[in-house]
Order: sequence, then structure tokens, then C-alpha cells
Amino acid sequence: MAAAGVLLLGGCRKEREFDLLLKGALVVDGSGRPPYPADVGLSGKYIKYIGKVGNGRARRVIEVEGLHLVPGFIDVHNHTDVQLLVCPTADGLVRQGITTVIGGNCGSSRFPLTAEMLENENEYLRAEFGLEADWTDLEGFFHRLSQQGIGINYATLAGQGTIRAAVVGYNDRQPSAPELERMKELVRQALKQGAVGLSSGLEYSPGSFASTEELVELAKMLRPSDGLYATHMRDEEDGVLEALDEAITIAERAGVSLEVSHLKVGYPRNWPKIDRLLEKIDEAAARGVRLAADVYPYTAFATGLSIFFPLWVREGKKEDFLGRLKNPELQGRLQAAIVEAEENVGSWDRVLISSVRSEKNRWLEGLNLDQASRLQNKDIFSFIRDLLLAEEGQVSMVCFAMSEDNLKKILKHPRTCLCTDGELACTEGVLSRGKPHPRYYGSFPRAIAEYVRREKIMPLEQMIRKMTSAPAEKFRLRRRGLIKEGYLADLVLFDLDRIKDKATWSEPHQYSEGLPYVLVNGQLVVEEEKITGNLAGQVLRKDNRGWVV
Repeated sequence: MAAAGVLLLGGCRKEREFDLLLKGALVVDGSGRPPYPADVGLSGKYIKYIGKVGNGRARRVIEVEGLHLVPGFIDVHNHTDVQLLVCPTADGLVRQGITTVIGGNCGSSRFPLTAEMLENENEYLRAEFGLEADWTDLEGFFHRLSQQGIGINYATLAGQGTIRAAVVGYNDRQPSAPELERMKELVRQALKQGAVGLSSGLEYSPGSFASTEELVELAKMLRPSDGLYATHMRDEEDGVLEALDEAITIAERAGVSLEVSHLKVGYPRNWPKIDRLLEKIDEAAARGVRLAADVYPYTAFATGLSIFFPLWVREGKKEDFLGRLKNPELQGRLQAAIVEAEENVGSWDRVLISSVRSEKNRWLEGLNLDQASRLQNKDIFSFIRDLLLAEEGQVSMVCFAMSEDNLKKILKHPRTCLCTDGELACTEGVLSRGKPHPRYYGSFPRAIAEYVRREKIMPLEQMIRKMTSAPAEKFRLRRRGLIKEGYLADLVLFDLDRIKDKATWSEPHQYSEGLPYVLVNGQLVVEEEKITGNLAGQVLRKDNRGWVV
């Protein structure tokens, strides 16, 4: 009897060529090429052969006739980090076909940490996840992930907001010359330790307090390693065009590649600005600016409820924000801010409470603000203020503010790729809390099911390119994003007739369907739509040649 993995031919022993053979797939290779039938043989982490292969040449054969085989989906705008320490198998991500994520977005990363920041971080991690941080820089965080093992490939940006907090603090002031040099040094350190670039979240304190000039100086640190600048712009509503101008100016002056995060135009009065917004992207590209944008396939955004208050209210630490909410002398100004916010939103039934910190207010999750305030017999300002105080500022919300027609225009634009703008969630345990945005579970399947299969706004091969090779090229992920011999075997098999997102606004904790197999670095992490437990992912770092490996 032949040993496993050995084929007997005419009395001779011959090692089988492939560890795994995916037989009879309809390949969409990520390049934009239309689907074509092929067998794909894998050896170790790599795609070894694409063509016609006999079953006897592989240790294991999976018959996949009728399924589309595509490169693993790459989520370039994700907020996963410590969640991988809670759920290393990355269930909510791999179950929607995501094999690589870029974390550290919107100016927030889990590093660098001062002693005070580490103490605050551990207070939060212990309360939320039962975890404790043993790192202060990216090297330490990567070590923790690698030591434990992860089921997905993970790369990260360094957060400009976190860096500013570590050096300047949380207040609205400009840095001194030595402070600016220290921030630049922290950017250099993160890049040396493998960060793929720098992110900013310019609607959030304290990153929002940085001037354009300060951001240019930090972004210049990216040039030697060809790092990327990703930005949640200063404004995605009334000032969206001016905010895009600033982002482009920063990239041009610093001489770096730009990624515009979760491109959108918020609130109905601004929806007509979409055409000019996309024209500005085209004009910058024509001038030679290396820029792209990402988008999630939904018309609602998600963030903290505190965003409805202006920056002066949110300035400083948590205690400063809560103190202003309680200050009797500020109540008139705070109430005026909520009146203005209502004018922007249109109606408070467009805003859902997605998560709170305490059990006593858990019943509010999934209700809109209009419902919740009525049930508590409070006016909307008092309800929002009191809830934020009760939850120490930690209230998440979902707001329906974007246009479906605009979303389709952004999806179809040649310089956009897909993202979730979510984080790792699971249907069990602490990561199943709350009612998060459905994008946590369904972004990539939804893009295929809704906008390719049903709406037919683009061919499948074009959408797959936006999910795979386009982000791999933008973030310089070496040997990923294509089904090509010699490339790493991050792969997804799905049934085009069955693939769909199941997560809803009221019941978001549901895995997508129709993706029976997902492979990360040649190993099955999803098999027959079940998590295998294989921790086949790896930490990805930018090397000194500018590649992410």
C-alpha cells in the first residue's frame, strides 16, 4: 500500500506534485480577465499549477465544479486589531471570504503607547475582552499576534491620531518643533517595524487638531519605504470637496501614495456633489497623484454617537468630554449642536443605537433614537446627553445618510476598491455583543450578490478585481491578489447563485452564505461553510524594498 502523498507508477515511487487540487473550478483570476475553467494545484502555501490536472497527482482533491474560484478578498479599510486575540480564527472575516486585512485605520492604532496610554488601554481591554496589553510599539503587538497565531493575514497602518496623543496629548494645540520631530520619529519607528503606512482620522479628536502642514511633514516620512497615506477626511458632508482637496494636497506635497477611506457624500443636500468629487479624483490622477479610494456597499455609516457634538465638545480625554456634557453653563450650546445635527440627519429615526457598554442599557441596542427617546419620555437632546454620560461616552450608532445612486457611482469608478470599515465579529462570545453595522459580516458577499448578480452594474470579473488585485497593487502586497502560478494560495470558492449576505440591521450577527471554501496561505480555514480552526494567517510587514510580505 502506498504511503500518503506517494503515487506508485510501474513499481516506481513518485511524490505527488500537489498537496491540494481544486478540480473543475471556474476561475476568476483577479486581473479583470473573464472567468475560465481550470484545475488549480497547490503545493504548500503556493499556487503551483493552473490547467488540466489528473486526480492522481494530488494528495487531496476537492471537486469544485460549478463554483467560482477567486483570489482571497483583501479588506484595505478595517478596524480589527485586538479582536484577533479574542477570536484568532477571524470567523466573521473569513466567512465572507476575506483573507487579508489592513488595520490601523482612521488615525487609530494600538501603538505607540506611553505609560499612561498603556494603563488606560489595559483598563479598557480588561473590561471589554479580559485581555491585557504587553506591548507599547508595533513590534510588540506583532509579536503577540504571531505568538498566538491568527487565521487571517494582517497588516496595519500607524495611526496619526494615536501618535499625536502620545506626543502632544488630546487638546487642540499645535506641536512645538521638538514635538513634531518626536511624532516624525514615531512614524519612522512604526515603518521600520513593518507598518504599511500612516492613517489619519480627521473628524476625530485628537488627530483632527493637526494642520495640513503638520500632516504633510508626517507623510513625508513615508517616502523612503514607499508607505501609503490613508485618510478619513476632515469632512464627508458639507465640506467634502474641500476635504478631498486637502487630502490630495497632502499627498502631492509629501510625494506619497494616497488612499481615501470609505469614500462617501453624507446627507441629502450634499448628494449632488458626487460627480464633482469623482472628477477631482480623476483630475489628480491625471496630474500624476497616486490615489485610490475604498468603499463599503451600504448607504449607512457607523461611528460613535458623540460625533453629533462639535470638536470643541470632544476635545481632550474622556473625562473632559463627559465634564462638558454635565456642565450646566454649556447646555444651551450643546442643545443647539443637536438641533443642527437633526437638520443634517433629517430625522432621528435614521440613526440606530448599535452598541452600548452597560447591561442596563443593552435593551436600547437596535432601536432608533426617536424610538429610544420616546420610550424614556425624554427630548432627543436629553436622551443623547444622558445616554453618553451613563455609558461614559461609549455608544456606537449607525446613520442612514448616503444615496444608493451615489454608492453605485463610487463602486463603478475605476479607482475604487471594496472595504468593510468594520472589525472582527463572531456569532458567539464577547464579539457577538451589540448590533453592529452589517458590513462586519457581509460587505464582500453583498457587493457580488447585490451589485453584480442582481443590479448588474459591472461584470463579475471587474468586481473581483476591486476586491483582490487592485488593493494588492495599491498596498504592494507581494504575491497576493491574483490566481497565478507562484502566488500565495489565498483563495475563495463561492456559488454565484447562492452567495449572499445575511446580516441585517436588526440581526447583524449572521455569517454570509454560499462561500463553502476559503484558503489562507494554502490551508483551508473554511470548509463546507464551517471554520476549520487552522491558524494559517501571518503578520504582513512592509520590507525595505517597499513590498508587504
